Amino acid sequence: MWVRLATSILVLTASLATAQDKLCATAAASTVDHDAGVIVQKVTLNGKWGRNDATVYLPEKEIADGAVVFSHSAIHVDTGTSVDLRPFALTLAHAGAAVIVPERSLIWPPTDRSMNREGAVVICAEHWLIDHTKVFNNGEPTLNDNKFVRWGYAYVGPRVCDPAVRSDCDFTSPFTAEDCALKHYCREAVYVDIGETSGGDNTRGFISDGGLRPTRWVEKELGLTPSDSLAVR
Repeated sequence: MWVRLATSILVLTASLATAQDKLCATAAASTVDHDAGVIVQKVTLNGKWGRNDATVYLPEKEIADGAVVFSHSAIHVDTGTSVDLRPFALTLAHAGAAVIVPERSLIWPPTDRSMNREGAVVICAEHWLIDHTKVFNNGEPTLNDNKFVRWGYAYVGPRVCDPAVRSDCDFTSPFTAEDCALKHYCREAVYVDIGETSGGDNTRGFISDGGLRPTRWVEKELGLTPSDSLAVR
């Protein structure tokens, strides 16, 4: 089941905000390709946690219709199946969204509580996307009669471990929790919960569907113009 996830504003100390801000170093992107109205870039996310190469897909327009953060670029299943998530990301970019995809694999099913949940890379991907893209309505959800009819942001992946909690994996999601101490990064988002073991095996459903159903769902929730099919890349 795909989930609507609204952030809550948390009142945190200035020291926590400073610590979170130092999590992600400045990273510049370079353009490597163009794909039918989509600019493809590479960026190396980095910080005190390490580094990760990510792919960015940007629609060739000044203001994107929405923005999407992926936790992983592929799913590796215990049956030996591998699924590339980049066509899913590229399809959303063709539909009008700015998308960032860290280059790493989600192992399914996980063998321990913290597997697939490295929080720093996902949070830094989120920060980079917010810093480097302009989103419709400044990324704020659109309401009609006090009902959410269009969201600005989406996240595809599992809950992640809070990088500020070293003793154990304290689950959180990008766009929430300590991010709200830095108002610049506090956003509301919808959530495609792949990589989760609770609430049924949505990950295998995602794999068997080829990502088509969640793609359509994200397009609808972000108010994107649906494409005819998943992009092949």
